[in-house]
Amino acid sequence: MDTLLFKTKKIINISLFIALMLLLTVIAKAQNGVGVNTNSPKSNFEVNGSVGQTITTITTNITLDESQSIVICNNGSNPITVTLPTVSLCSGRIYTIKKSATTTAIVVVSGTIDGTSNITLTETSEAVTLFSNGTEWKTMNNYNSPFAWKTTGNSGTDSSTNFIGTTNAMGFNIKTNDTTRLSISRDGATYFGNATNNMKVEADGTLIFNGTATVWDDLRVAMDRGQNATSITYLPGASSGPEIWYFRNNSGDEAMSFTVQMPHTWKEGSTIYPHIHWLPSSTATGNVEWNFEYTWANYDAATPQAFPAITTSTVVKNGPFTIGTHMISSLTNGNAGIDASGKKISSILICRIWRNSGNASDTYAGNLGLLSLDFHYEINTFGSHQEYVK
Repeated sequence: MDTLLFKTKKIINISLFIALMLLLTVIAKAQNGVGVNTNSPKSNFEVNGSVGQTITTITTNITLDESQSIVICNNGSNPITVTLPTVSLCSGRIYTIKKSATTTAIVVVSGTIDGTSNITLTETSEAVTLFSNGTEWKTMNNYNSPFAWKTTGNSGTDSSTNFIGTTNAMGFNIKTNDTTRLSISRDGATYFGNATNNMKVEADGTLIFNGTATVWDDLRVAMDRGQNATSITYLPGASSGPEIWYFRNNSGDEAMSFTVQMPHTWKEGSTIYPHIHWLPSSTATGNVEWNFEYTWANYDAATPQAFPAITTSTVVKNGPFTIGTHMISSLTNGNAGIDASGKKISSILICRIWRNSGNASDTYAGNLGLLSLDFHYEINTFGSHQEYVK
């Protein structure tokens, strides 16, 4: 009997010793943090693995307590209220409240949240995560928040306070296929297109085209016969009706003159391309020689500019030709155009177009009917900022 009692006491003492050692180990661990599945926690409490939370599904009104964590509102088309507990009694507590995918009715989360009363979940699958700081509830996240812009549109917006954009000194971009299509600079200029080729709306509303976004137009001019007269008569083969001017065969120099002022929409300094529209008066072989002369000067209020020496361009259009057909000839070789380096919108060209069928290159034995003369020019704005300055 004494032997059994001795053994029992020994077992109890060993058990107490082991329990004491385990307690001391836990206390030591607590001083450096408590870990689950880890012997070296880096925080007061660390879990090396997944963490489970209580999920509660509700269909009617509820006041939350310490038994809930994640709350799924499956209330369908019936509005419900989820009331938060007294904030001072649960400092540090976190709730996530989410509407189910089939819930179309609102869910009112009742309490003082971020200084205001209540949050209303209106969108399907909308969710909010809140925590208590001991004084009021704070939103940690509000997924599909009514304060966020939604891909399905927003309701209840106020254009005086709701906007998409920035509040700091940064621009704003809109992309498709991960490529910027619309960009608004921090100074208010809006660009449609990429950084090089775009339509720009400046902050004052002025429209500008950059790069390949520029467009083209015809600058049509009125002609005057001048001293070396052309002849006016009916269209080929007609004895009445509308009449046009003709540069005649075997009549020496025949010319028409005109002046051109560049429009305010013109992209200053860009090449301009003169063309003549004409028709042959008979069907025949041979070539036609066109001669184009011009002088070009800017208007400069500070330093008036004199017109420079005349430049002449000669081009040949090869036949054969068919009577009465609509022809177009560039008035510069290879349609190279006229270099406009340094030229401004307030500039004038003084020009003359002439034909001398006696020249060796002009072998077409017929008259040439003038239809129109125009300049192709590049447009990069609608008008100009000032009366004489682009």
